[in-house]
Amino acid sequence: MRGDYRKFTVEMELRDESYRLWKRGIDGAVCVVESYREKRSVYFAVSNLLPSASLMSEEDKEYHLMLMGVDEGELIHRDFGPFFVNQKGEGSFFRKFGGPPLDCYTHCLFLAVDRESGKTETILSGTMPFYRPADAQAADIQTAASQAEEEDSMKLPGVWREIAEKNAGAERGDVFSKDRDETQAKWQKITETERLPEPLKDCRFLIERYGHYLIGRRENRFFVGVPGRFLQAEQPCREKKNFVLWQPIRGGEKFFRDLNEMSEKLQREIFGYWIGEIDRQTGRIVPL
Repeated sequence: MRGDYRKFTVEMELRDESYRLWKRGIDGAVCVVESYREKRSVYFAVSNLLPSASLMSEEDKEYHLMLMGVDEGELIHRDFGPFFVNQKGEGSFFRKFGGPPLDCYTHCLFLAVDRESGKTETILSGTMPFYRPADAQAADIQTAASQAEEEDSMKLPGVWREIAEKNAGAERGDVFSKDRDETQAKWQKITETERLPEPLKDCRFLIERYGHYLIGRRENRFFVGVPGRFLQAEQPCREKKNFVLWQPIRGGEKFFRDLNEMSEKLQREIFGYWIGEIDRQTGRIVPL
């Protein structure tokens, strides 16, 4: 019953020995999940793993703990975010969370996540003690997992996704006139300029100058817009040629019929964005 107090220990199994700190060391992993009414919590601890600092500096990866399961035929997951392992190879945390009942979760996964591409490697995995998969339930899980993979292919990779999700409540609107927006995307304004995705670091001057940039989506395609005027000096990464499309902000197109007809005065007065496409596999910016 949902209102009962429940406490379980999840037996974790090592899946990838390459993340061990000491080859002759003693491995350790403890996962305890509890629930009471609508409250849930998880305690997780590990030992003999590569320190987070080494993993970050050498491979640009971080550890994550995740619970996965199925709720009413839909795949669910609870990512508890970055998990820190100290120089001794030890780490632990306690987290409270809400959402579906605890018995909806079937697996506990400890992952290494590539911060740029978002790709994951399973280091430790465990099955919830109350999970008893019947054939039909196993089929539901497989179907839901396939759907999740399809949905994941339509998400931004790595740090792009983190920034977009963090700014989910950011200002949105019709940045460009619909008949002049070649992307036909829905645009999101990102004002967080301190942490930029790697492909945007060469554009930092313009982004900091104007205080923002844009992320756009149309179906399973993603775009980025860097603010700037139609001037060579404000074309980001001009030598790499990955920002070759420029569009004026909504209303700016009224002052000219073609970019080739823009006077030097208009080029300096009309504000717009240089636009590139985000490659879903690599996270790099490619020209349209």
